[in-house]
Amino acid sequence: MRATPRTRRPVARTAALLAASALLLGACGDGGGDADATTDAAGDVAPRLEVTDAWARTSPRTADAGAVYLRIANDGDADDALVGVEVDTAVAARAELHETVAVEDGGDGGQDGGMDDGGMDDGGAQGDAGHGGGTGGGMMEMRPVDRIVVPAGGEVVLEPGGLHVMLLDLAAPLEAGSSVELTLEFEESGEQVVTADVRDEAP
Repeated sequence: MRATPRTRRPVARTAALLAASALLLGACGDGGGDADATTDAAGDVAPRLEVTDAWARTSPRTADAGAVYLRIANDGDADDALVGVEVDTAVAARAELHETVAVEDGGDGGQDGGMDDGGMDDGGAQGDAGHGGGTGGGMMEMRPVDRIVVPAGGEVVLEPGGLHVMLLDLAAPLEAGSSVELTLEFEESGEQVVTADVRDEAP
């Protein structure tokens, strides 16, 4: 009669220990999950940027401006924006974010004295595809922009005929084989330094 309770007690104790262990493991698992969730959440609400394909077009010796192009990918779940750019004064007096747009005949030629982002004036050879007169007789001009949005999970491409970085008051012509270092300033991600190779055409 007494053997039965003795047999049951260890079983009961074992069951209780297993239940306690399960609770502890569950608690640890929940804690780890929360930490991971917090990390993931922090990552999910932050942009993750990668800048690639940076290049600058060679400029004529008479040009006082040049252009830089690049691609910005955002693998995060939050938007970011390119809000500024800096260049060494040994290369150019300043750098600005610009956009090339079509204007009606009689436009003022934009902020760069009628130069397209290939460094050619309206009367010269076409500097970039889509420049030098536009389609249907329309003219092209460049306008400064305050910010360039890089959407979450997407990308933005700075390219000839569209958005680009303008180098103003060049210290010397941009020659093939050289490079230009830029500091990009992002609204959320801070600064990022990129090097653009100077070449005659897109890579």
